[in-house]
Amino acid sequence: MEKTDLFLLRLRGLLPSLNPKLRAVAEHILAHPGTVKLQRISELASACGVADSSVTRFVKALGLRNFQELKILMAGIPSGAENEPGAFVYDDITEGDSLESIIEKISYINVTALQETKRILDMREIERAVSAVESARCIDIYGAGGSFVAAENARLRFYRIGKRCQIYSDPNQQAVSASLLGRGDAAIGISNSGRTISTVNALRRAKENKAATICITSYAKTPITRHADICLYTSTRDSAFFQESMVSRIAQIFLIDVIYSRLAVKNFSDSVKLIAKSADALKSAFM
Repeated sequence: MEKTDLFLLRLRGLLPSLNPKLRAVAEHILAHPGTVKLQRISELASACGVADSSVTRFVKALGLRNFQELKILMAGIPSGAENEPGAFVYDDITEGDSLESIIEKISYINVTALQETKRILDMREIERAVSAVESARCIDIYGAGGSFVAAENARLRFYRIGKRCQIYSDPNQQAVSASLLGRGDAAIGISNSGRTISTVNALRRAKENKAATICITSYAKTPITRHADICLYTSTRDSAFFQESMVSRIAQIFLIDVIYSRLAVKNFSDSVKLIAKSADALKSAFM
């Protein structure tokens, strides 16, 4: 059976795909994990302001057989454990924060994003992504806004080991790029929300043209995942203050570095030669 901590991480990633009533149940469980395991289905429904049938639908939506299976999943959490939005681990930067407090909060947010992303990595999907990148004739990478940072990191990584790739952030260029891809090519769409319209549309068009499609996002069952052959997930918490911060980008870059490193190790001798050759080229460019 799935471990409790991984279940809670997966549950947070499903929030955007749930209807309001099921989302209310999910948010209550995430905020009160230690209490839920002691509640009857009617007590949980009452606490969430929904009917018992909504809790039943929620359980089924998660792929669980019944409410008792949910309670068993939660059994390892200490009774009364809370994750209220006001707790330190979810705090945003506030007006009265000292420099020391700001450093602690930012460090915690970034380290947590990396640790939780590591815990939810699907090794089989990563290996599939590595194979798709390895065999691709060319690779087009789509990332708008803050995700462009991760897209640029992917380009810099992959082309140092001989992979021909381009990045596109402009919607028009993304559309043209995807329309020219075909079988034997690969497209990577990066969107933390999974709902960036231009990136989603580009990946959809690439898939229609038979290119291998990979998405990197924090949320399951979002539009971008419908058009991806391979879905890779990061884990980042929503935050009012850090909406456009580097938190999600750091997790995305971490995932890209995993793919790059695995690919380089699979072709170690060639990769070392190509990296050395490109390093020499960079040196000569400044001499």
